Order: sequence, then structure tokens, then C-alpha cells
Amino acid sequence: MVEVTGEIPNLTRQRILDGARDAIARHGVAKLGMADVCESAGMSRGTLYRYFGSREELLYALSRREAERFRDQVLLAARSAPTPEARLRVLIEQATRQVQEHPALQRMLESDPARVLRALREQFGAIRTELHEILAPSLEATAPVRAGVAEVDQLVDWITRILVTAYLIPDPEPDKMLEGLAAMYRMLSLPDRIEPTNQQGPDGTRGS
Repeated sequence: MVEVTGEIPNLTRQRILDGARDAIARHGVAKLGMADVCESAGMSRGTLYRYFGSREELLYALSRREAERFRDQVLLAARSAPTPEARLRVLIEQATRQVQEHPALQRMLESDPARVLRALREQFGAIRTELHEILAPSLEATAPVRAGVAEVDQLVDWITRILVTAYLIPDPEPDKMLEGLAAMYRMLSLPDRIEPTNQQGPDGTRGS
């Protein structure tokens, strides 16, 4: 085995994680051994164990990195979309595409979903906060918010949970999911569909 020496520590760490990802795509999580990771990454067991003391530690680090990449890629895509409806669409597209295009993620979700869920839970707050920055201006103009039926924070939380669900449980027919999400946004945006909660009734009382 030929091993490159003198690498920057973080690059070596990423190289190990890439090797683990590729090994999982070939062998799955249950059958993954540290020797498989060494072979895939092209490095010795000594180097591997300097960075990751156990298989569990390695798999946790890989799950966390993939969750961070998921966050970064969907947020980047959302920022580039031209309209509010398009932003919601690309969020779900990116969530489902990442799973479809990465065999290792499919293997991890099928054989060890708890590990992936743990990593996503750690990223959930950051995802929601950044989505709030991207989506809040358009959600403030939707009928439920204008009528006082829902708050922007609630809608962002709801959308974030839909996004994570699309990642964890990819729809076998993603186009239908996308159509449904687009319809949801159009429904939210329709004027005069919801009566404001502070509107006065005929007897002078306010609606509940």
C-alpha cells in the first residue's frame, strides 16, 4: 500500500472520511471494517487510528460531515433560486438528489438510520436558522402570516422538518412531492383565503 505522507491534518482526515464513504458504498455499514477504510483511503492502519480511535468514532464523524454537506448544499441552492416558490422547490430537490446520487448515503439510511438522524439533529438548529434568513421575507407576505394565523418562525420550522424528512425518507416519486410543495406555497400565497384573527364580528367582538 502506498501512502502519501506530509499531508495537512485536515486533508488527511477528509481523505479518511472519503475512503469510509466509498467503502460503505461497496460493503455497507454492517460489514464495514477498518481494513476496508484503509484500503479505500490508501493509507496504513496506524495513520487511520491516529485520527479515529474506533469504527464508531469514524462512522459518527462521517455522518456528521455528510449532514453538514447536506446543509451547505441545500442552502446554497436555495439562495440562488429566483422566486420564493422556486426556493422551496430546490430545497426538496437538493435533499432528495443528495441521497439518490450518493450510494453511501443510501446504504447508511437503510442500515443505520439512527446514526444519520443523530447527525441531522445536531444540524437542525443551524439549518432552521439559515432557512429563516432565506425564506422569511417571502413568508411574511403569505396569507396565514398576514392574517395572524401562523408566525414566520412556525412556517420555517415546518418547512425545515419537511426538508429533513425528504432527506431521511426520499419519495419514490420526487416529482409528485415537488408538485405538492409548489401547490402548498401557492395556497399560502393566495389572498383573502383566511380571515384575520383580529377581525371584528357583527357584534363588535374579535374573531378567535
